[in-house]
Amino acid sequence: MDDSHSIASLFPNLFKTTKPITVGSNALIISASLLHLDEAQVLPIVLGLDEKIDPSTKIKMFATLGGYSVLRVILEADPKDYLKLLWRPCQEFPNWIGSVKQTDALDVLLKVFDLTRLGDAAVEGMGTIPALVTLQDILPLYKNDTIKSALSVSEIGSERVEISPDAPLTDALRMMFERRVRRVFLSSDRKDSFSFISSRSIIRFLFSPERLEIVKEDPESWLNARLSDIDPSEAKIIADGKIVNQAASEIGDRVDDCLACEHANKVVTRWDIIMKPWKTGNYLFAGIPED
Repeated sequence: MDDSHSIASLFPNLFKTTKPITVGSNALIISASLLHLDEAQVLPIVLGLDEKIDPSTKIKMFATLGGYSVLRVILEADPKDYLKLLWRPCQEFPNWIGSVKQTDALDVLLKVFDLTRLGDAAVEGMGTIPALVTLQDILPLYKNDTIKSALSVSEIGSERVEISPDAPLTDALRMMFERRVRRVFLSSDRKDSFSFISSRSIIRFLFSPERLEIVKEDPESWLNARLSDIDPSEAKIIADGKIVNQAASEIGDRVDDCLACEHANKVVTRWDIIMKPWKTGNYLFAGIPED
């Protein structure tokens, strides 16, 4: 790969783009309240925790606050301690993301995503604070055919995990972590509608003024809700035979957006669009096959 395929060249405005951050001493209730916003896929923790080297991958890791990790902490906490948990500093619950250099090739970035199983990474440049690059930043490369793949959406899609809309919120959270998914689809007899609840919509629900009032008055009732109490999102239906680049153009601009295959029981996410072609080798960069 030549220099034109480096992270710096592919994302020239990466260090000019302002993204939300948090300070490690900020209370969880303050920082986590931002995590449902599209601009805040994760919040880099700029003060409070130093970077570290992962002993198994040897990748330099930076601390962030992420919605998925916050939900795990909440699910594992004792309900009587929910209110205390919300006022603990967010640096106690770090989500560690991998890092790359701005001179590294895109392939290096994708390897970091793959090793960490996260779609976010820190990019180190000339300054002291790294930039943040996400799957959302990479998606335009597939939209404008800078990267091409002939795989169909049914080939890259992931299993669509379903649950009853009457299920308790805690059951849905356990299912998300057991199945390693960030959204569950609401079971329905309709064949033309695919409603889902995502980790971001759960964060939005739990940190809404109404639920925070509940946790203040009766902490143990904070998670006492059913999925039907949460506003769902709708997946756009896509024909199973459409290819990756078409999926990238149709998936929508919101971070939660996803596609549901018309006939196959599969969902297509940004991870599927970006990572599956690369992992299977069906990946052309500007018309030139990647080595």
